[in-house]
Amino acid sequence: MLSESPASKRAAGQALININSSVGQLIGGALIGAVIASQGGTALGYQSAYFLIGCVAIVMTLLTLGLKKQQEQIETAKSNN
Repeated sequence: MLSESPASKRAAGQALININSSVGQLIGGALIGAVIASQGGTALGYQSAYFLIGCVAIVMTLLTLGLKKQQEQIETAKSNN
């Protein structure tokens, strides 16, 4: 993923990846906790949380279909080095 950016900007790219990952973990944990708490901490709350996680996973899987193919990524990496 970092090979998508020029060498002079890779440190900033890595920082953005780390920040987005951390924010995603915080928001994800808070969201799942809120879903569970909204159902009073019952089994239905946990079922709803798992259903939500499953839906997000399916959407993420579908989004991966739009990623570059391996050959395109190799060509980009070669042009940025």
